[in-house]
Amino acid sequence: MLRTHTCGELNKKHKGKKVVLTGWAHSIRVFGKKAFIDIRDRYGITQLVLDDKLKDIYSNLTRESVLAASGKVALRKEQNPKIDTGEIEIVVDSLVVISKAKPLPFEIFNPSVESTEETRLKHRYLDLRRGEMLRMLEFRFRAEMITRNYFSMKEFVEVETPFLSKPTPEGARDFIVPSRTFKGNYWALPQSPQQYKQLLMVAGVDRYFQIAKCFRDEDLRKDRQYEFTQIDVEMSFVDEQDVVNLTEGLISVLYSQLLGITVKKPFAQLTWHAAMDKYGSDKPDLRFKIPLGDLSELFKDSGLRIFEKEIEKGGVVKGLFTKEKFSRSEIQELELIAKRHGFPGLAWVKSEDEISGPFASKMSDSLKSEFSKKKGIYFLLAGKWLPVVTALGNIRLSLAEKMGLRKGLSILWVVDFPLFEWSETDRNLHAVHHPFTSPKQGFESQLSEDVSVADLLEIPSRAYDLVINGVEIGGGSIRITDKDLQENMFKVLGISKEVAWEKFGMLLGSFEYGVPPHGGIAFGFDRLLQVMLGLKSIRDTIAFPKSKSGRALMEGAPSEADLTTLGELELQK
Repeated sequence: MLRTHTCGELNKKHKGKKVVLTGWAHSIRVFGKKAFIDIRDRYGITQLVLDDKLKDIYSNLTRESVLAASGKVALRKEQNPKIDTGEIEIVVDSLVVISKAKPLPFEIFNPSVESTEETRLKHRYLDLRRGEMLRMLEFRFRAEMITRNYFSMKEFVEVETPFLSKPTPEGARDFIVPSRTFKGNYWALPQSPQQYKQLLMVAGVDRYFQIAKCFRDEDLRKDRQYEFTQIDVEMSFVDEQDVVNLTEGLISVLYSQLLGITVKKPFAQLTWHAAMDKYGSDKPDLRFKIPLGDLSELFKDSGLRIFEKEIEKGGVVKGLFTKEKFSRSEIQELELIAKRHGFPGLAWVKSEDEISGPFASKMSDSLKSEFSKKKGIYFLLAGKWLPVVTALGNIRLSLAEKMGLRKGLSILWVVDFPLFEWSETDRNLHAVHHPFTSPKQGFESQLSEDVSVADLLEIPSRAYDLVINGVEIGGGSIRITDKDLQENMFKVLGISKEVAWEKFGMLLGSFEYGVPPHGGIAFGFDRLLQVMLGLKSIRDTIAFPKSKSGRALMEGAPSEADLTTLGELELQK
């Protein structure tokens, strides 16, 4: 080894010991005939003391140069309690500059000097030198090890599934890879190992997991990347509760061992309908209590036609209440949220010494009396149930952000998702999760082309999502394994038998040779780490992420391919 110790392990017990440290020049301070250099590695920082015999070296030294320093450990006259090595310093007798650093493109360790994310990503190898980034990588590694140990103890087998596979619809665009050997044909990178994990159940693996790489060509945002990591799980001969129990065990172990937090089990559960109706989200943040209330009865015969008309058409009037005071400009910001969801505006009622608001003058005394029972402000929307609760759910989150309420820890399951959703874009039904999700027991007979769209939309599924702090961390379901039921599912979705076999043939074919009942779940590993660490973006949980625009700035990718490569693939430039 080129060093005897790391830069984070020496203390007063090592006084007088001859040591060799290696690392980066974190800071350089020269006072008269002495220089003080903080040398840093992944483990910590140690102060070096150099006299003017080494002046020729330290006078030309640049920050972040790589050094090897030898000398004796001495006690510091003025100790530094902020660092683990603050009791000691190294009196250097030899200093070697292993690699001299150029001037830095940005300030790595000075948070007061701002640098853009693009600059940091372009020089990610420098950004990763920061202590918080190194700790993140260690945290991620420990989380992976805990996950592997947990599933190993539960008799799971980790199986790697292919990266090059057949394109299958998973809800996003595939990344396509042209084949050189099979001209005009293409591979797809997997959006998830969904079919493979189910094939492993047919194969008799019984308990599978994988820390799997997945790829989706979709627009990026703070919790989304082209390539991401899943904790992928599948089990045979299980029901929903088995998957729930297994998952709760893993999450509690991760929080306990990584953060020292004891998570209460079992986790809370809400049906999809209850979550939407009360919180306006299928991933509700329950760390704060601002529920949505139904005010339809209150406005039914209120004389306010704008509300009455919506109720007469089968709609609802829902609202939320807070004691917080809001300025007119703040209310206008909330109105913009309602407008983005297709509403002409946001109704509101202030209840203070008197009732005020856009329609206060038209309110009856009895209606004013109802609103006077609590002092604060009510925000109201009227219309079809789903658009109303969805818009109010987003307003609820905005209120919580403004009031600083999104703190603490909330973990819950959202269950009984609808099996189908309606797409206005193509005027067709789509599977909420995927077409292999089983309907809730007792509803199988309703899965038919003869059933109305309205009734099909009411069929609940055996699907479940794990939600932490208002973020969907994972989701899964009990799968369809009955051949006739699967065919009915495809028919309802408008997928012909020929198309189904073209897209899912390997899975459907395997089901003809004995398939066990099975189900599973997949967690967004990067997203889980983001929530656990309280980070703003999953980019900060990944060593080499893509930028907001989807580019790999450090590598300069994507880039053009050379003509030889394009010729071999028979692709025109």
